[in-house]
Amino acid sequence: MFKKPFRVKSQTSMKGSDRKKLRVDIQKVFTGLSPEEVSEIIPNKEDVTVTKIYTNSGDNAFIYSVNKQPYFFEIDKQKVLFPTVYLLWRFPDLAERFTTWPPVFKRMVDGADLMLPGIVLRQQVTPSTFRHVQKGQVCSVNIVGNRCPVVVGQTLMSGSDFFDSGMKGKGIHPVHMLGDELWSFGDKSSPPSIEDDPLPSEYMEEDGQQSGDLRENGAIPTSTDWFEATSDGNKQEMDENSAINKDNASGDMESGDGVGDNTKHKDDNVKATSENDNYMKDLTGPGTVTQDGADNGEGASAPGDGAEDGGVELENLQIQEESTQLTPGEMDDLLQFCFLCALKASLKKSDLPIPTGTFYKAHMLKYSPKATQMDVKKSSFKKLSKFLQTQAKCGIIKVKELTKGVENIMEVDRSHEMFRGLEVPEIVEEPTESTQDGFTPPTITEMFAVTSNVLPLFKPMGYSKSSPLTSSDARKVITEYVKQLDNQGGNDKSAVLLDPILASICLTSAEGDKSTLQWEELFTRILNKMSPVFQLSFPDRPPILKKGSIDPIKIDVVQRASSKRVTIIENLDVYGIDAGEFGHRVQVKVACSASVTPSQQKGKGPQVIVQGNQINCVADLLTNLYKLPKKYIRGAEKAPKQRRK
Repeated sequence: MFKKPFRVKSQTSMKGSDRKKLRVDIQKVFTGLSPEEVSEIIPNKEDVTVTKIYTNSGDNAFIYSVNKQPYFFEIDKQKVLFPTVYLLWRFPDLAERFTTWPPVFKRMVDGADLMLPGIVLRQQVTPSTFRHVQKGQVCSVNIVGNRCPVVVGQTLMSGSDFFDSGMKGKGIHPVHMLGDELWSFGDKSSPPSIEDDPLPSEYMEEDGQQSGDLRENGAIPTSTDWFEATSDGNKQEMDENSAINKDNASGDMESGDGVGDNTKHKDDNVKATSENDNYMKDLTGPGTVTQDGADNGEGASAPGDGAEDGGVELENLQIQEESTQLTPGEMDDLLQFCFLCALKASLKKSDLPIPTGTFYKAHMLKYSPKATQMDVKKSSFKKLSKFLQTQAKCGIIKVKELTKGVENIMEVDRSHEMFRGLEVPEIVEEPTESTQDGFTPPTITEMFAVTSNVLPLFKPMGYSKSSPLTSSDARKVITEYVKQLDNQGGNDKSAVLLDPILASICLTSAEGDKSTLQWEELFTRILNKMSPVFQLSFPDRPPILKKGSIDPIKIDVVQRASSKRVTIIENLDVYGIDAGEFGHRVQVKVACSASVTPSQQKGKGPQVIVQGNQINCVADLLTNLYKLPKKYIRGAEKAPKQRRK
């Protein structure tokens, strides 16, 4: 969860009453702590702060720190209090603790869950071994040889399921670990060395060697040796990335969503995360497992070695495959090249006007060579806004601030002399996150349920009360009923002669003398006497039948304080769309902030609130990415008309 940098939204000091409430919550969750120990963790006279953050995955979380050292965190949607590794180094047995090997931890760093076979068992597993473990319980993971945990997570099975599965399958989902962004939010210290319980007898000898000899030979590395050997050379590399969060915490934060964030927008809000990714790769050392599960091994070449950079050739820019460090002058040249390529081959006229942050992420970054990572902060400009102002002075673009703090590229001079002789490399578009997760829209079937009013008509055909039928099936039943009674109105084949059952269903008291109805009128009147229901069919799960008419997704723009507008999207959960994920997509696409809040209506799911009028973006995502029919979307017609040139 904290593998990628998070954004700090606010940071406040906790009052005495809030500290007292936090102590009560800690005592309830972690019953092994005495009241004296809880008071020692959350003291009265020390600096205790709560930091609200927005994670890369789109979740809100709260970090509770003492003297700038994070001790607890709470994920907003889960309402579960987790300890950090810093607190667990003081109290190793605070949470249920499992032990694993260093190579297994390296896989967890890459994002894998801890499989049950990777847990070191100190006794034979019986039904009572893990009977105290509950599904979703907060737990920790330490490495053989050191009692101090390096991972905080949640169990994916109960203790009885551990035994029933034969210790196979996914056991623990990591939430926070040594080396991630939450760890770097503290003092980035190494875990202390506390001797762990002895290994089981089956690990004590292997091919005639004692376990101590195996450690000397590197077969079983100790938990402190591998970390110290890799972390010393990478802490400086991590400092710049983690400094962003520290700066945000001190008050110099990025713009919020206009719905509670009073922070200042920055044009260069897009930052590359390659430094942290490289750090995590170095932390795991040789033999790491890539995201697709392939083992790179010691002999595997680093990403980009021996590979072509898509035919990119830059004059006066020498990029070494072995190094990703560029001088400010070289970074300026790379920015200029990617800027021109994006304007010439990627940015379309219909995309204008476009926010500068969106232009950087969606159009410029993809022309950066694989061997390096483009970063405005490492150029002489330091900010994207300054770089674009320089280009505007040259006359190649026109930049204008449409809303306060948000600049947009308005026009592009495609006949500018800078484009002469520019060779744009061919870019193979990789699948984006939006296509990788393979969202499949539900199949929506609007139906009608048999009621007591129409039961005399449908019961002879084998249907009972509340039986659902589609409109076509209901029509077939009615048609078959009429044919069996031969109730067609004489020579007029378009009319139906009403028998007592049909008359009691279709006619009102004022129409007592009416004896025939047209076919379409008959269908309409009978269907109106039935209850509307709908069926949702999702992949890999049984269909869901619900009463009433399906609620469409509602898109609305409302006015908030200070004449600010926000776009509210409701009923996403009805169609199986995760509100947090959807808000994150909108946030990335239009470079504005979004939040997920509970609906004000009882029984409704969460709603997404997006800064500004984003109806066009929301409607485009729902119809093109999520493949929802337009008839289930309300409010798209309120979208502002786009400029045409």
